[in-house]
Amino acid sequence: MIRRDFRSIIFDLDGTLIDSFPGIVESLKYAVAQVNPSLDLTELKTHIGPPLQEMLFRMWPGLAEEVMNEVLRKFRFDYNNRGCLFSVAYPGIPEALYQFHSAGITLFVLTNKPEAPTRRILAHLALESHFREILSPDSIQPPLSSKSEGALLLAKKHSLIASETLLVGDSPDDLKAARAVGFAFMEAGYGYGEFDEIVTGKEWLRLKSSTDLAKVMY
Repeated sequence: MIRRDFRSIIFDLDGTLIDSFPGIVESLKYAVAQVNPSLDLTELKTHIGPPLQEMLFRMWPGLAEEVMNEVLRKFRFDYNNRGCLFSVAYPGIPEALYQFHSAGITLFVLTNKPEAPTRRILAHLALESHFREILSPDSIQPPLSSKSEGALLLAKKHSLIASETLLVGDSPDDLKAARAVGFAFMEAGYGYGEFDEIVTGKEWLRLKSSTDLAKVMY
């Protein structure tokens, strides 16, 4: 069982705090309508998880590069300005964040999503004020190359003690980031990531539901 006296918790965003699928669907529909309406989005949900470009290449492996780039450009324009606001907080997450923050636990966000839509989403959902720092790849220059680099930066900047810090996420990238610094890890099993149990082992707690987060910690 995971310890319950963490002083700091680092959260992934997509698939951990928020369900980003509604916004991704909305902006991809817009982009496809603008570029090539014949592109099929019916299998979109089964591909959610990897970075957007990788996800789209899996969906449309034969698509010409110039068409793919135009879809990505249209998507990002719409998502950053409109689509991101269709994201929703998972059930129980706002209450858990309020509970942790009120208890004096220092909270952070570490995400692969660009800073502008990340902050728009968190502000729109009234969650932004709970966090000491929100770190995206483009929050600094040069941009972060990985979540592991981001975790190391947070640890150094905020003097985080590894044994007193928990990282919560839904993907192997989050697990790697936790291991890079020696943080404890909790898997958001309700998210979109997939873990290879044979390769990684299973020495962490897996949350089946977002509503379990506060229950586990207290």
